Amino acid sequence: MTNLKISAKMHIMVIVSAVIIALGIAVGCICHFLAGGYFNFSGEYSSYKSVTVSYVVLDYGDEDELRAICDEQFDKAGVNYYNYSSATDGYTLTFKFSESANTDKIKTAVDAINGILKDESAEMTGLSSAVYHTVKTELGGGNVVIYGSIALAASVVFQFIYFAIRYKLTMALSALLADVHNLAIFVCLLSLCRVPVSSSIVVFATITVLMTMIGCCFLFDRARKNGKDEQFTKLSGFEQVDTCVKESFMSICVASVCVAAAAVVLFVLLSISALSVVYIAIPILLGLVSAVSCLYGTAFFTPAVYSRFKRIGEKFKTERKKSKKA
Repeated sequence: MTNLKISAKMHIMVIVSAVIIALGIAVGCICHFLAGGYFNFSGEYSSYKSVTVSYVVLDYGDEDELRAICDEQFDKAGVNYYNYSSATDGYTLTFKFSESANTDKIKTAVDAINGILKDESAEMTGLSSAVYHTVKTELGGGNVVIYGSIALAASVVFQFIYFAIRYKLTMALSALLADVHNLAIFVCLLSLCRVPVSSSIVVFATITVLMTMIGCCFLFDRARKNGKDEQFTKLSGFEQVDTCVKESFMSICVASVCVAAAAVVLFVLLSISALSVVYIAIPILLGLVSAVSCLYGTAFFTPAVYSRFKRIGEKFKTERKKSKKA
């Protein structure tokens, strides 16, 4: 960061961002028509196959015993489930399989489980059974997206007003552009890299904007403090921006990594009970993409654009002073 003149690289930053966004949109559109979705939907947004085993206490009072029987039959049939859940109030076990899992093998395992459950020699009630299901998930309801969008919009508006009052209008405009840019980069990277997503994408999109706000605070607060230094004010606008970037770069990095890591840890802890690598991997990947988007957008793209806004603002002030004197 000592020799890199970020303020002079605006055209490069704009080109890089434009390419990422354009490729993300292109890949997303192609996959929307040919691969089942704009994003690589996973988790609760993915279609799946399942086996539901309903039992009564008289037959099996121990859930672990019944699950062991099911696991044995699934292993014999050669199929593996990615998620397991149980409902003790209704005495049901649910095993979820990926949409690509072999249907015939699953049905073979279901028949074998039913054969054991209905074994007359075991003197069971005959009320326990295993049933195969195919679930086609359709995106709908949009409440998460709606409420998430409202929260994001309110936060961005508040940030713009706060930055315009505490700092300068040029800084507020730069921060506003940073929020939109980083969110666009985050979404397009998910589409471009086909990172598996679930409803947690809304949470990480919000975190992306939050980290952008924090990073912009570090950057512009440094510019505000340095503005009181006479030696700093003698530098050109581009040199001032580069100086502020050098002094705030580590703070931006730490903030981006720490916030993303905290969100990942929280989601992983909440997903451990799912016993699924996919469920745990999704927040990790989303957190990584979010941190990369914020680091690039806040530490590189935003300073380069702000240097132009700053020059325009200074030019406007100079012309206004000349007009007043005239």
